[in-house]
Amino acid sequence: MTPESAGNLLDQAAAACAADPDARLDLARLALAFSVLARPDADIGGQLSHLDEIADRFAGRAHQLPSQSLPEVLARDLGYAGDAETYDDMVNADLAAVIDRRRGLPVALGILYCHAARSAGWDAAGLSFPAHFLIRVDGPGGRHIIDPFHDGQPINAGGMRTLLRQMGAADDLRSEHHQDVPDRHVLLRLQNNIKLRRLRTNDIDAGLAVLGRMRRLAPDIAGLVMEEAAILAEGGAIKGAAKTVRGYLESGFGAIEDRTEMERFLVSIETRLN
Repeated sequence: MTPESAGNLLDQAAAACAADPDARLDLARLALAFSVLARPDADIGGQLSHLDEIADRFAGRAHQLPSQSLPEVLARDLGYAGDAETYDDMVNADLAAVIDRRRGLPVALGILYCHAARSAGWDAAGLSFPAHFLIRVDGPGGRHIIDPFHDGQPINAGGMRTLLRQMGAADDLRSEHHQDVPDRHVLLRLQNNIKLRRLRTNDIDAGLAVLGRMRRLAPDIAGLVMEEAAILAEGGAIKGAAKTVRGYLESGFGAIEDRTEMERFLVSIETRLN
């Protein structure tokens, strides 16, 4: 995969999501496309072959229990596990590195679990569960909630409540915690981990580069535009910030509420130019 083909994959995914925000995407290959765009000299031929290997290993497993088959292959046979020791290392959100190391963040591992589950013919998606990424898989035996970070263990409602308390993320389990996350937002969550770590170390240019790649996948999301413009403005690049906002407004993206907020933000930026 070249940087050009990686960019084309993001553009195709963006177009698919423009037609249907809930569009199912090739999560794992798109995550590798982000890896290539971040490291243009990287050779990910081995990682792409590994995705094919995972797909081959799950072909013909549609009759099996997902909560048994997924951890058996991904955790036990292939050795995937959460990286609790160096959790904040950015390599844990770079899928190419995650495949090499067999270690990663919950969302990176979740992408591989979804790839495996869909290869078997099961319906799988990330869940809107706060602070810790879980996936749900519908297949034989009904609905399975799986924790990719902890060796693909199945988790029930009681376990989800325990996780919530441990994370301090919510008082109790709510219905929205069982709702699917659109594939595009899973990929954005993966990249957001890298962006935040870049910004925390004051590597502003690298953080902006990650935001730019996120915006390529999701050009219609106003929050990403606002964040990019705010970072530019805070760094003194007022003209660049104004250009970012104008570009969004001229594109025609956004609901009226988003556009109104963006127009107000543009006025506040332009005031600083005078």
